Amino acid sequence: MARVYNKWAVLVVLATALFMINLDVTIVNIALPSLMDDLSASLADAEWVLNAYVLVFAVLLITLGRLGDLFGRKRFFVGGLILFTSASLLCGLAPSISWLVAARGLQAVGGAAMMPATLSILNVTFQGGQRGMAMGIWGAVAGAASALGPIIGGLLVDGFGWQSVFLVNIPIGLAAVYATLKMVPESREPTASRRIDFPGIVTASVALGSLTYALVEGQAYGWSSPLILGLFGLAAAAMMAFIIIERKAAAPLIDLKLFRNVSFSAGNFLGMLLMFGLIGIVFLLVLYLQVVRGYSAIETGLTVLPMPLTLMVVAPLAGRLTDRINMRFVLSAGMLLVAVALYFLSQITPETTRQALIIPLMIAGMGMGLVMAPLGAVVMASAPVNKSGAASGILTTLRQVGATLGISVLGAVLQFKLVDNLTTFFASIPFMPQSAKDAIIEGVSQGGMGGAVTADAPDYLQALIAQVMSEQFTRALSSAMTVAMFICIGGAAVALLINYHPRAQGEAAAAIEAV
Repeated sequence: MARVYNKWAVLVVLATALFMINLDVTIVNIALPSLMDDLSASLADAEWVLNAYVLVFAVLLITLGRLGDLFGRKRFFVGGLILFTSASLLCGLAPSISWLVAARGLQAVGGAAMMPATLSILNVTFQGGQRGMAMGIWGAVAGAASALGPIIGGLLVDGFGWQSVFLVNIPIGLAAVYATLKMVPESREPTASRRIDFPGIVTASVALGSLTYALVEGQAYGWSSPLILGLFGLAAAAMMAFIIIERKAAAPLIDLKLFRNVSFSAGNFLGMLLMFGLIGIVFLLVLYLQVVRGYSAIETGLTVLPMPLTLMVVAPLAGRLTDRINMRFVLSAGMLLVAVALYFLSQITPETTRQALIIPLMIAGMGMGLVMAPLGAVVMASAPVNKSGAASGILTTLRQVGATLGISVLGAVLQFKLVDNLTTFFASIPFMPQSAKDAIIEGVSQGGMGGAVTADAPDYLQALIAQVMSEQFTRALSSAMTVAMFICIGGAAVALLINYHPRAQGEAAAAIEAV
């Protein structure tokens, strides 16, 4: 007699692991200054603590999602959970920055094995009318974990040191492993070939890896440098090779016929644009609060709290709507709300109060909840159930690419506009020595706000520089927020291409599977 599993218990277990994965992406940002001091690391070294995770995570998502379909989703989920937990211990015990970067890479391998498995297991477990609500909770957990990272990270670092942001994963991970073995059913693609598409794995990994590295390091090396241009070219060539290989492969890594469904393609692109907008708010606003307003990590987290709180309330409700109505207008409205929030946030000044940010952040949380929660159900319903691993791997990978694009593109806009604003401003100050102007501009070009520090300058000049930097940094940040706003408006248009309704779900999946 087949064992009966409680699907809501399955959801709780998967949501716990998902929260841990997504939390780890943002919680580490708060710990960087402390670990840099403790490990005698430079800013460039510390950036790799973040970048190593992003690179490995993005490269392996699709591959491990597909392998989970072949060899068992629960098996890959448990293996990833064990690796992630073990790597967290190594991170917490790291005696050097190189050790920590390597351990972060191992963490990403575990996370990449777990992430697509969470969505595909849910898609198999919830095959009735409650799938939309389950996906809504999944989306709410993913978004809330990322947004709550600064708060939880600030509390842990201030109370227990930077190591605690990694060591906190150990008891959670061990409990999740035990619960998974007891409560989560195994599933796999029943008709899958046992052959593995190694050429597809290699070309996909090269394409995603080189693209991600180019986006992350474009500012450091220069967007027109031979290395970055070469990596973009390599990414394009590898992607073209991947498409050719997948069309001819007997057992392809990704079934390209999935993209014949407009809703599947539009939904994945929308997920990428949504993460771009999320980064536009979290990444830029955290910079503003800490650099311009001088808030502590905990104060910063509390200031952005209205957004994740609103998201957590709206997302499950939006997930329930997924089971009842056509979602294109809901998804479009959600992206427009995020765009409206970004417009209001682009109007900030160095004197903007914490209270003035509450309403825009609540609007952003409402918009993200309307999109993030049902989007998983829309994309997964556009693919056959036996392609769940591949579909979820694509969705999660493109979200990660969107986050990477958000950091890279908006960071580039911020830096460029800051240098441009300062150059224009200094041209109107004849009494300031040109050598001092050039030193500040060069410092900002190489090191952001930190490049403007001039400890040997007179007090009055340091005060002037600090005031100018705050004003021009805020103006540059407003420009970056505006770019993110237009990206979200584009996402609202993309959402209108989606044609998902629960009644048509079975027919759409069957049509794709029959091709």
